[in-house]
Amino acid sequence: MLKRALPEMVESTAERIRMAFAARAIETETGRLRCTVSAGFAFGSNEGTSFDKVLSAADKALYAAKRGGRNRVLDFRRCA
Repeated sequence: MLKRALPEMVESTAERIRMAFAARAIETETGRLRCTVSAGFAFGSNEGTSFDKVLSAADKALYAAKRGGRNRVLDFRRCA
């Protein structure tokens, strides 16, 4: 949740998190693990969109990102 953030800032923040996570390897007894991050984001409006509606939109963007191949960040406005 980022308050009063511009779409470009949200997307670049999510991309930095995604890339940093993908760059790390986790050593286990059975070998190295690499993981990815998918993220979706959405915005409220000046009219006062409810938290539940914004959360639902972000959730839809998240699942669209996963369907699109995972390891990606997707703005709800691009998955409609």
